[in-house]
Amino acid sequence: MFFFVGFFIIAMACSAITIKTLIGYCDFHFIYKLIIALIIVCGWFSFPFIHLLSKNGVIEGKLFDYLSFTAYTLFGFVFILFSMIILRDVIWYAIYGMAKILGRDDWWLNPKNISVLGYANMIVVFLAVILSSYALYEGAKIPSVKEVNIYSPVLKQDMRLVQLSDLHITRATPVSRIQKVVEKINNLNPDAIVMTGDIIDDNINKIEAQLSILGSLSAPYGIYSSMGNHEFYNNMNSWSYKFKQLGFYILFNKGMFIGNSNVFISGIPDMHTAYSHPTFNINIPKALEGSNRDDFRILLSHNPQIVDSISNFNYQLMLSGHTHGGQIFPFHYIVKKANKYLSGDYKVNGIDLHVSNGAGTWGPSMRLFAPSEITVINLYKK
Repeated sequence: MFFFVGFFIIAMACSAITIKTLIGYCDFHFIYKLIIALIIVCGWFSFPFIHLLSKNGVIEGKLFDYLSFTAYTLFGFVFILFSMIILRDVIWYAIYGMAKILGRDDWWLNPKNISVLGYANMIVVFLAVILSSYALYEGAKIPSVKEVNIYSPVLKQDMRLVQLSDLHITRATPVSRIQKVVEKINNLNPDAIVMTGDIIDDNINKIEAQLSILGSLSAPYGIYSSMGNHEFYNNMNSWSYKFKQLGFYILFNKGMFIGNSNVFISGIPDMHTAYSHPTFNINIPKALEGSNRDDFRILLSHNPQIVDSISNFNYQLMLSGHTHGGQIFPFHYIVKKANKYLSGDYKVNGIDLHVSNGAGTWGPSMRLFAPSEITVINLYKK
């Protein structure tokens, strides 16, 4: 509820600023102004609209897929457009202010010059369309492979893991895309596959075709999964049971050795889920049961922030997702502020932390300067 209230307030403010800037000072016919204003408002409010449709099942099948894609793309576009308007105006006022300091007060440089503003708006809209098209391409393409090498004297043998995170499978996710992701992972020949949450993002009965493909993931030492906040939103217990049916090991405050190695992999619930629900608490000592300090310990945690609290538990490696690397620039800055660790590799209190950008998208099928990824984790004994 608080999320939607906050979203409503932000969407209203962003809609008003965008509309005022784009059409508030021009001499467009009233009808054209009304159409532009409606497009902007629909774009900003498409997020809760599609969410309600998916929950209530008012529209199903291909019609819902097309409507969802169109609405979320429009949302992504108005977000990029708004960001570019703000960035343009900051730069414009800075240049104008500098010119005044240097003794030049040219009218054509003044941001209040309505004639120049009209041309500036056309350029911004054009660039927003170009960037949105590129973001759609980045969001739709099959994730690239990123390799991370970890060297440790604790390891008794080399091992190859593949991390899959934040796939966000919904009823609108093409089955062909899941097939290509699964094939790409299997072709990497991992010893084990690890999943760090938000693999799904829908009702368990709505994505059976996609799940049958996901079940084709294969690795000789198994597939291990922790859960994310979106599994919680869509009935955590049902998804835990379904993942077990698919042959995945669910690491819910639980750990186990990978094959006959001394690599001990454990998992915990999503941090924010645990804080908001008394049943899904985090219990790291329980997750470590069965291992000792001579083992190479890996923690799967959907949210990366928990790394600041686990330095006393002798973990060597932690794998996370959740952030999407910001997904659509400049949302990166907000995501980093909220999660501290945005993307890539960190060394935190002696622990190697890798935060994956994820293999899918949430909301708009768009990525801007935050490419999707599948991560190969190469563990080498020193």
